[in-house]
Amino acid sequence: MERMMKCAIYKSAKNIVVEEREIPSVGSKDVLVKNLRAGICGSDVGIYLHGGESYGLPANSQFGHEMIGRVAEKGCEVSDEVQIGDLVFVDPTKSTENGVAGSTAAGAFSEYALVKNAAMNVNLYHLEDTDLDKMAIIEPLCVGTKAAVKVTPKLDEKVVVLGAGTIGLCAAASLIARGLKKVVVVDRDQRRLEAAKHLGAATVNTVNVDLKEELIRLLGAFPGYFPLPDVDMYIEASGSSALLKQCFDFAREKTRYAVVSVLKEVSLNGMNFIATEPMIYGSRGYEEETIVEVIDHLQKNKTCIGEIVTKKYSIDDFPKDIEDAASGNQIKVVIDYEMK
Repeated sequence: MERMMKCAIYKSAKNIVVEEREIPSVGSKDVLVKNLRAGICGSDVGIYLHGGESYGLPANSQFGHEMIGRVAEKGCEVSDEVQIGDLVFVDPTKSTENGVAGSTAAGAFSEYALVKNAAMNVNLYHLEDTDLDKMAIIEPLCVGTKAAVKVTPKLDEKVVVLGAGTIGLCAAASLIARGLKKVVVVDRDQRRLEAAKHLGAATVNTVNVDLKEELIRLLGAFPGYFPLPDVDMYIEASGSSALLKQCFDFAREKTRYAVVSVLKEVSLNGMNFIATEPMIYGSRGYEEETIVEVIDHLQKNKTCIGEIVTKKYSIDDFPKDIEDAASGNQIKVVIDYEMK
């Protein structure tokens, strides 16, 4: 095997270059994966725009964590469950020796990624030969699904997803895949809301309508002293503290909230907080059962969430790739390592 590979290397804010680096050596318990697709995450955009140091990524590092590929080499102690040529999803939170802290630099934006202490259904998950572009969203779909599961959705409940970015759309898709019929997605970007409609969700564009009144129209009013939207659960994926506060202020009793976005401080009305008894959950990452659910979701085409991939680039064009992802003009940007 040629021992050099192309990699996107973080230098500093708004300074990413493509370089050749040596392909990692494979230890006795390790696996080398030849990447086929890699998604650009919001955290990757944050690294590009604001610098990697606050994300634990020093200068001159490889980075990226959303990836699928084929097993190219395996160590002598790796189980026979892993075979050369297997198409796999790599769990970046368990693929390095630094766990979640090392996931930022897991190597998705390199032609090859090393998976340490490799094991099937631990940090590698077998995929059927299928639509690679669709399977490229496994990792963000896991994040969105975990957030949705946090609020323990029941089939007859009403759920509002705040934000129609990748994670919000993935959260909505996971609920619809589970069979929920009353899912509403809120945003200000009509293109993203059209993607939510295509999934099967109702939508609210807060540029055009009053959020409270529109939720009452779509989901009904909860009985009380004055009308409130009859919403069982909110999933916050917008990154807007003001939007979440608004939903807190008109919440009915015992509403559940899962917060998956990174927010600034949110001030709450103390009387409302006591009176309505909300349950608030933070959500980060995912577990094995989430990954299994997501792979089943995609391989059985339970929703059309794979269609959120709106642009693909080659690794050679990476500086342009991440600039496009940062622009907000795309929903999901993917690196296609088969693209020349």
